[in-house]
Amino acid sequence: MRSFNIALVGALVLCPEIAWADGYGLGSQLWIEATGTYMPASTGLDVSAVSNTARENIAGSTKPFGFATGYFGVRSGIDFIESDRWIIPLFDIGLYGIMGTYADTLVSADGSLFRLHPAGTIMFDAELSGIGVRFKKRRWMFEGTVKPGFAVVAMPAAVADGKGFTDVDALDSATFTLRAQLSVCRRLDPSERVCLSVTPNIYQWGWGNGGSFSLRWEIGS
Repeated sequence: MRSFNIALVGALVLCPEIAWADGYGLGSQLWIEATGTYMPASTGLDVSAVSNTARENIAGSTKPFGFATGYFGVRSGIDFIESDRWIIPLFDIGLYGIMGTYADTLVSADGSLFRLHPAGTIMFDAELSGIGVRFKKRRWMFEGTVKPGFAVVAMPAAVADGKGFTDVDALDSATFTLRAQLSVCRRLDPSERVCLSVTPNIYQWGWGNGGSFSLRWEIGS
């Protein structure tokens, strides 16, 4: 019985068109999207793992680095579809690199000076669970989801050490996220769709802190 349950769950995830007749039952979809995201508000960076020759432990975090940031990357995920209407996100993950040209920036934390290298910044995010709904009109489909998750940004940096600076592991910052995604999709065939999506950040290092625009490919029920 246990083997049957495991096999059933695996089939739901790997076979995107499991659904009963008349559009009722449980199906799934796999998607991947290219995403550009923008955040007008910045965040402070944790320095608690940093030390130099003068101090074994530097505590706290930097002040927000003071400029807006834009990222470009890829996100992918799996959703369950109930009764061809309700979207039940299972999980998704994304990885992004910073866009644009940024000069090094000097900031301080706990009495120590840091030089940030924004040009090497990356961001990782993941979303777990959530809820959504979709509607179909001939070859068109409209989707809306709300999903909680978390994001981590990591920026290369150096700490003042004597008369110069010493490179350290990337400074990072983590945040809870809550996003609402709205999508317009065009069906390519019975199981494949291409979508344009806009995703406001309800919360991401602050309320209403920007959002993203993406081009997505979906396959599934």
